[in-house]
Amino acid sequence: MPDLAKRFMQYVPGIFILALGTVLFSCCQLGVSSLVSVPFTTATITGLTLGNATSLVFGLLAIVEIILVKSFPLKIFLQLPFSFLFGAVVDFYNVTLGLGNFVVTTLVGKVLLLMAAVIATSVGSFLMVNSKLILNPPDGLVEIIALKKGKRFGQVKFYFDLTMITVAFLLGMIFLGQPSGIGVGTLVALLLVGRLIHFIELKTTHHVREETTDYAELVTDDVTEVKIP
Repeated sequence: MPDLAKRFMQYVPGIFILALGTVLFSCCQLGVSSLVSVPFTTATITGLTLGNATSLVFGLLAIVEIILVKSFPLKIFLQLPFSFLFGAVVDFYNVTLGLGNFVVTTLVGKVLLLMAAVIATSVGSFLMVNSKLILNPPDGLVEIIALKKGKRFGQVKFYFDLTMITVAFLLGMIFLGQPSGIGVGTLVALLLVGRLIHFIELKTTHHVREETTDYAELVTDDVTEVKIP
């Protein structure tokens, strides 16, 4: 099987699994993940759907990547249409399939949904990164920061997640007078998602990803200057 076909066999399921994890966090009603924390708060403030708010925030993160690499490479440019695609998949689950109205009343059910959301978010994110195709903007930004700091993706993601949660908290306090979507599930996601991605990465990858090398070329003209973990 051609290498590109194998990559797409990881990438496409990764999109749908990650989007499902995004929606499951909102369904469990215990707090959303860092990935969707800012979009969720934005949607609450503006009245946008979660998918549209996700597209907006992801597009802004892609612009941050462009600022960091001080260029407009194709790999980052393609993250802009991806942002709209991912937002559409989120709304497919949330609106079309009606998961946004799915209510679980028991604590056990909510915890099970939370665990499913953590696993889906971790696996989906890993599959997309490991496919070496178009990264979603949050992961693309994490990848660039990881290269600049000489750290593994999963390690940097923990601190990035913490930053996203902080921004969501501040937006909620400023515009709503209280946090929106921040709860125990947010803390669980913060502690587990990055570590689970890091665990999967260590167990399944035994070589430097081509994606990492490609991003290293965006960070500096001399790839040897970048410490690739």
